[in-house]
Amino acid sequence: MSLGNDKQVFDIPPASKSWKSALREHYSVPAAKIFPRFKMGVVIFFWGLVLMYSANQLLEPSLAQEIVTLIGLLLICGGFLYAMVAQVRMLIGRFVVQFNKKIDL
Repeated sequence: MSLGNDKQVFDIPPASKSWKSALREHYSVPAAKIFPRFKMGVVIFFWGLVLMYSANQLLEPSLAQEIVTLIGLLLICGGFLYAMVAQVRMLIGRFVVQFNKKIDL
């Protein structure tokens, strides 16, 4: 899609780029660039645990306690998924880099 002043709105990948090369490029990113996402997932997970524990220890049984506990549980689940997606991407990236190395014999 192009605007009147020749600026591209959408970045369309070239047709010659196959999905395999796009995946290889996606997973070849160094782990140092993915690790901050893993850390963010762990931090979200931790704060969900803190929120859930605090709600059960500090609030008396009520609807407010249940809502705060639910929010903590959602943070735990979201943080866990975010961290695991980053971890799996790092793991697959290690395999991709290892199997794409040229063997000199």
